Amino acid sequence: MNQPQISKPSRRLSGARRRSWLVGMATLLVAGAAWAGSYAHSATHVTKKSSEHVLSVLTAYGNYCNEGCKYYGPDVKEFVQVPYKKTATAWYTWTYVSTTMKDVKYFNRVTLTKKDDGSFVLVTRQLDAKDEAVVKGLVEKTGKEHSPAFDTGKTVFTVGPVEDGKTKVVQSMSMTASGMLDMFGGKIKDGMKAGAEATFKNIEK
Repeated sequence: MNQPQISKPSRRLSGARRRSWLVGMATLLVAGAAWAGSYAHSATHVTKKSSEHVLSVLTAYGNYCNEGCKYYGPDVKEFVQVPYKKTATAWYTWTYVSTTMKDVKYFNRVTLTKKDDGSFVLVTRQLDAKDEAVVKGLVEKTGKEHSPAFDTGKTVFTVGPVEDGKTKVVQSMSMTASGMLDMFGGKIKDGMKAGAEATFKNIEK
């Protein structure tokens, strides 16, 4: 995105004009900080693998990274389950992603809902501003940092059997970004698509 060129105030500007220029700059900065965008991507994959296999892959914490791990996670340096407040249907994870732009580290809340027919829904939600108390506890317990790049983020896997003994996997992602990050909407969308493609390839291993 091309940004408007803003020249510096001339030394010969009067005091009134200088104050006007500064007010204008402040307005632009505040407006830029308020920029926000919402992004979503959904993809479907049908596999001969069972629902149990799919779940085991999606929850293979500690086995995902950008290179050298069993499963490929684009730009992922570490992806682990947190041994804190864990139950059979809900737990927390911590992700460390390193890109050319910045390093991002954050906690997620994961919930699992199973049905009798073997289908399940797995929801991973990035902890955000409303989870301040939970984040504080996780940071204290683990010593890990929480500094997400996005304001909100959620991934929902809806998995279940279909005809011919196959399994249908639907991955739906949504996130919101504000400030300068929203200027890279194209890269955000590309990253979401790459993430879904990686997931489906991992399932087939």
